[in-house]
Amino acid sequence: MTVQLVHPYLVAPVGLLVGGGVGFAVTRMARRVEKWDANLTLPLLTGVAGAHLVLIPVVELERQVMFGLYVLAVIAVVALAMLGRRIWRLGAVLLPVGSILGYAYFAVLVHQADYVGLGVKLVELAAVAAAVTPLLNRRRAREARPKLA
Repeated sequence: MTVQLVHPYLVAPVGLLVGGGVGFAVTRMARRVEKWDANLTLPLLTGVAGAHLVLIPVVELERQVMFGLYVLAVIAVVALAMLGRRIWRLGAVLLPVGSILGYAYFAVLVHQADYVGLGVKLVELAAVAAAVTPLLNRRRAREARPKLA
């Protein structure tokens, strides 16, 4: 497998930054979102959505459809979070994991990857970690409480 730099994909980091910035600004206004998620998880998700959105014009038709559906799904997850629906966290984990697995399959099948795609996948991995961290912290806090005999 080779890793290459695909020049048309260099718009993805711009989409990542703009999407993350917009996500940060929008989620800060949400009253039902925990501070951790408003500051980190949701901006990371909107960032990867922005990266995929700006890549739509530079990829082939099949990936245009997949990227478009991914962007819509991520926006739906962010909207659910802002509405206070707890199910959003499941989407915040499964969507990036699915994207990472899809990219890995593509990289193995075609025997090539690109630096920009790998960077976006790292941000998706960070989004998964950010989505899971509050759950792990709550579990640890619950286990640390003294039990009444």
